[in-house]
Amino acid sequence: VYGTPSYWVQRFFTESSGATLLNATLQKDSSNSLVASAITWKNSEDGQTYIRIKVVNFGSNLVNLQISVDGLDPNSVKLSGSTKTTLTSANPMDENSFKEPKKVSPIQTLLEDAQEMSVLLLPHSFTSFDLLKESVSLRITEDDSSLVSSI
Repeated sequence: VYGTPSYWVQRFFTESSGATLLNATLQKDSSNSLVASAITWKNSEDGQTYIRIKVVNFGSNLVNLQISVDGLDPNSVKLSGSTKTTLTSANPMDENSFKEPKKVSPIQTLLEDAQEMSVLLLPHSFTSFDLLKESVSLRITEDDSSLVSSI
C-alpha cells in the first residue's frame, strides 16, 4: 500500500477544514514560480495552535527564502513542535508504485529557529512550515529582496 502524490498533497490540507485563513500577499518582480498561503489551526493531538505557512515552488530552480515572524518571542517557540515538511521529486511526473512506494512522499524535519529561518525551497516542491502561533505578522523575502510576503 502506498499514497499517490495527490494523496500526500491532500494531507497538507487536512487541518485547513475549520482553520482560519490568514491574509497573505506575495510581491515579486521577475519570478512567478512561487505561491504562498497561511492558516492558523489547532492540532487535535496536542491541543496547540499553529501558524502553517505553505509555499509551492512551481519552478525548476532552487529558491532561497528568508522567513521571519515579527513579534514572535523566540523563547515561546517549542522546537519540538515546529516543523518543515516537503513534498518533492526529481521529476514532476514521478509517481509512487509498489516497487517505489515512497518515491514521492513528504519528508518532515524539525526547525532550528522558528523566528528567523533561512530556507531552501527545492524545485517543483510543496513545503509546509508549522510554527506555534504567537503572531500573525510574517515577512518572507527572497535573498535578492525581489520577493516579499506579509501574512
